[in-house]
Amino acid sequence: MNKRFLWFTGIAVILVVAGIAYASHFASTVTQTHTAAGALIVPTTTPIITAATRSFTIVPAQTTASYSVFENLIFQNKPNNDAVGATHSVQGSFKVQTGSSPIIEGLNMQVDLRTLQTDSMMRDNYVRKNSLQTDTYPFATFVSVSTQGLPSSYSDGRTVHFQLIGNMTMHGKTNKEVFDLQGKIVGSTITGTAISTIYMTDFGIQPPDLANIAIAQNKVVVTLTFRANEV
Repeated sequence: MNKRFLWFTGIAVILVVAGIAYASHFASTVTQTHTAAGALIVPTTTPIITAATRSFTIVPAQTTASYSVFENLIFQNKPNNDAVGATHSVQGSFKVQTGSSPIIEGLNMQVDLRTLQTDSMMRDNYVRKNSLQTDTYPFATFVSVSTQGLPSSYSDGRTVHFQLIGNMTMHGKTNKEVFDLQGKIVGSTITGTAISTIYMTDFGIQPPDLANIAIAQNKVVVTLTFRANEV
């Protein structure tokens, strides 16, 4: 047998073995085990809502829900690739009371997970079918329970930064999640950004692993950039 052929074959075997070993090592280091918080109990008391309360509805065309997760694309030599998926298929509504003792109440959001898109159709199809299982669990929802860090008063045009605490339901499981939110009201419009870090396994989702050559971390950054109009 040709010695050059044997030499190339040996190198190929070494590379494959090394790749598998590295993939196994990476898989063990990105599992990022996390204990699910479980669902929050909705308080029996509700904030005092006055006649000054205003209702807002999300504008899907000007709202983006997205996720960002690190993945290791071993054969592409991209150990820290940032996979980003996004969609405008967002529905939601909430109530706001401004002035002294501002309140945000009754926030409900729904994202159609079937419409999430990244820069790879292959990745999207795999995530929908094998990870999110969107044929069975097509939506992710978030329902607010409380807020933390709202200012003592609010006036039109001022940007505020606070935490929105509530229950997220996805893949048939519900957990407490906290969104860090920054936004402002200008006239009859609210714009802002809400960010939270979640873990797939908290919702019974296994981080994508394509034959040990494309492995995703457990931790996911979820972002909602939104516009809502008064109704």
